[in-house]
Amino acid sequence: MTDSIGGQGYPMNSFRELISAEDCEQIVRNALGSDKAAVIEYTITKIPGHIGFLGEYLQLEVLVENNGHQSSERYFLKSLPITDKNQRAMMVSLGFFRKEVVVYSRILSEFGHNEATSCKWRPNCYLTREDLIVLEDLKWQQGFSMIHFQTALEQSHLNLVLESVAQMHALSLNYEYNCVDGQRLDELYADVLFETTVIRDNSWFMAGLSGIKAIALNGTKYCADPAKKQIMEQQIDEKLNEIFEVVKPTHDFQSVLVHRDIWLNNLMFQYEKDSSTGEDKLDTPKSCILLDFQICRYLPPIVDFILTLYLTTRRSHRDEFFQDYLSFYYERLSDKMRGFGLDPDQVLSRSELERSLGHYKIIAQVFSGVYLGLTNLPENVLDQLHQDDPELYHQYCNSNRDEFLLKYLREDEFYRETMTECVEEIVEYFFGFGEEDQ
Repeated sequence: MTDSIGGQGYPMNSFRELISAEDCEQIVRNALGSDKAAVIEYTITKIPGHIGFLGEYLQLEVLVENNGHQSSERYFLKSLPITDKNQRAMMVSLGFFRKEVVVYSRILSEFGHNEATSCKWRPNCYLTREDLIVLEDLKWQQGFSMIHFQTALEQSHLNLVLESVAQMHALSLNYEYNCVDGQRLDELYADVLFETTVIRDNSWFMAGLSGIKAIALNGTKYCADPAKKQIMEQQIDEKLNEIFEVVKPTHDFQSVLVHRDIWLNNLMFQYEKDSSTGEDKLDTPKSCILLDFQICRYLPPIVDFILTLYLTTRRSHRDEFFQDYLSFYYERLSDKMRGFGLDPDQVLSRSELERSLGHYKIIAQVFSGVYLGLTNLPENVLDQLHQDDPELYHQYCNSNRDEFLLKYLREDEFYRETMTECVEEIVEYFFGFGEEDQ
C-alpha cells in the first residue's frame, strides 16, 4: 500500500496518520524559519526500546525542498500512547500529556529560550497538539546522546545538569518578576501546574509507595532486627504519606517552575570530539539538555536540586559532595538572576534555599524510592513484559508491584545494590536508624 505527498509514492506506515501533510509542512517551516519550505515526502517510525513510561516515541523523517534545494530533515515526536489503551486512558485522566503540551506551547514559549546566558537547556519545540509534541532531534542534528541507565553521574556531567536546571529556574524568576509583575505561576497557569503524580488517585505512584514498604520490610538490613522491623511495620505508611502534604503549594519559600523528573532518560549530553577519531570524548561533556516536562509544578527550586542528586548519583558521592553541588547550583542561579536584573538576596537568598532543604528533603527520599524502583530494573525487562503480557505489565505498574520488585531484588545485583541503598536511606531518614552506629 502506498500514499503520496507532492506526487511522490512511498510505503505507508502505521503511524503516518499522526501527522497530516499540512502539519508536516508547518513543522518544517517552523524549524527552518522559512515559509517557502515544501514537503516532498515524509515517514514516521517508532523508536525501538522502552525509552519512557508516559508516551509513544517516534521519528519523523522529511524530504524538503527549500529555495530550490532539497534536504533531509529529522524530528522527534512524542504522542499519547497509541497501541496501549490502558496507558493512554491513564495519561488522559491524570492530565500528564496535556500538562507537557501546555508547558511547551505556553509557559516555556513565554519564558524564551536562552536569554541571559548561552546555555541551551531544552529542545526546540516545533508543533504541539493535545495528543502530540514535535521537537528537534538532538541526536541527529547536534550529536546529543543519553547515558546508560546504570551510570552514576560524577562532577563533569552533574555540573552541566545543574547549569541547565539553574537556567530553567532563572527564566522562571525572570518571567515572574520582570514580565508578569510578580504574579505566581501557579495562579497564572492553575490549569497546568496542578499535581499529577503525588495524588492518591495515581495508582502508579501508590504502587510505588507500596514497593518502598515491601523492600524496607523484606530487603534492608533493618528488617533483620525485630524491633526495627516492628517500628517500620507500624509507622512507615504514615511517614510515606507525609509526601502528600509537602507537595502542596507554599507561600513560605520562593517558588519556580520545577521539572521534578530529572533522571538519566530525561537528560541528553553533548561531548567534545576526539580530534584524531572524531568520536565523543565521554569524559568531557560540554552541554546538557532537559527532556520531558510532564510533571512540572510551581515549587521551591530546592526540589529540583535534591531530586537531581538523588536520581542521578550514588549515596557515597552525594554525601561527600552535596554542599559543593549546592554551592555550584546557587552560584550559577545567582549569576543568571543578576543577568536578568534580579537581586539574589532579595528574590532567593542562599539562606532561604538552605532553609527549604530540610522541608523538602522527603520529596527526594520518596521520589527516588518510587522512580528507581522501576527505572533501575534490568534493561528491557519492562519493555519485554509490556509486549508479552500487557495485563500483567499494567498490574505491576499501576496496581501492585511488590512481588515484581522483590523478585529482582533477589535476582539482579545492580538492582539489589541500588535499591537497598535507596530504601535504607529512606528508613534512616524516617526513623533515625543507623544513628546509634555513628
